[in-house]
Amino acid sequence: MKNDKKDKFKVVKIDWNSRVQKYGKYSVLSTKTPQSEFDNVTNFQKKIMFSNLRKFLNHKEKKILDFGCGTGRFSDEMTNINNNVSVIAVDTEKKLINLAQRKNRVSFMWLRNLSQLRMKFDIIFIANVLGGMERKNLPKLVNFLISKLNKGGIVFLSEHISDKKENDLEILIRWAFRDDNFYLSLFRNVFLRKVDEYMYNDYRTSIYIGRR
Repeated sequence: MKNDKKDKFKVVKIDWNSRVQKYGKYSVLSTKTPQSEFDNVTNFQKKIMFSNLRKFLNHKEKKILDFGCGTGRFSDEMTNINNNVSVIAVDTEKKLINLAQRKNRVSFMWLRNLSQLRMKFDIIFIANVLGGMERKNLPKLVNFLISKLNKGGIVFLSEHISDKKENDLEILIRWAFRDDNFYLSLFRNVFLRKVDEYMYNDYRTSIYIGRR
């Protein structure tokens, strides 16, 4: 992509189709991560994320939405929350859904339209997804997701962050590193708060939890 004035503020969508075609299941991690470290990184992230999530559970949760599940790296862990939990794991990239390993109490869905999500959930789990989406589309998406949350339900959010100020019109070729305040404001209707932070591959990742 050229870096001249004409293109400076052009928003370019990440080409997930080509990325998955090239990297397969490894496409959901930074290309800086050796493929041999895929399972170690996944387990590291699981430990941090779910240790935080468990602090807020009431153990009555039954329906979980794994939004932007990719290949379902975290979907199976959600079924360990209790014996009655079922998970709907969705992604807009069909090739990632096809790569997902089928698991008990996890249903994978290729999400072509938000209208496919008809039920409500006790937990909506979003792990490193929104940074790959255009800023202008996020308010509408977030409002929709919150509308699918049961009263008292939990939003779990994990995103790469940066304190560097970005232009309102951002160039989105790989990933957008927004700041904490951006996500806290985006989910203000569920009183989102930051509960933890970790480092991976020189990326700062914040963990947030809110309740409707």
